[in-house]
Amino acid sequence: MKKNMLIIIGLCALGLCFGDVQAVNNAPTPIEINKLEIADPPQGYEEINLQGTLMLGVGPNAIVAGASDDAVYIGFNQSFGYVNVSIYNSLGGLVYNTVVNTDVQTVVIIPFSSAASGTYTVELNSANGYVDGDFERN
Repeated sequence: MKKNMLIIIGLCALGLCFGDVQAVNNAPTPIEINKLEIADPPQGYEEINLQGTLMLGVGPNAIVAGASDDAVYIGFNQSFGYVNVSIYNSLGGLVYNTVVNTDVQTVVIIPFSSAASGTYTVELNSANGYVDGDFERN
């Protein structure tokens, strides 16, 4: 009995009983779904090319935007604080406006199915700058 116990203790000391304990300490941390970077708009959305000062120094995918026949999608991959989201028609008339707290809301989907056909501009403004981009509504 003592011999069996010594063998088990010896094997455990060598790591043969329980495997490599160090691997548990080096396990990757779980991914938080709301923190994943969005590289492209979801399927069915045509990408809106955003240009402006808000994304300077933060990378090309800091904000991702797209338009479909039914909606405009905006995804924030980092916090910009409060962002004013506006959509203008081709005559410069404001057709949509809201303020988003990007500290807590990372995605905005704006219903757009009742909008008339034409060219629209989405504009995002914050204390850190702005971006805008045009899209077509068919």
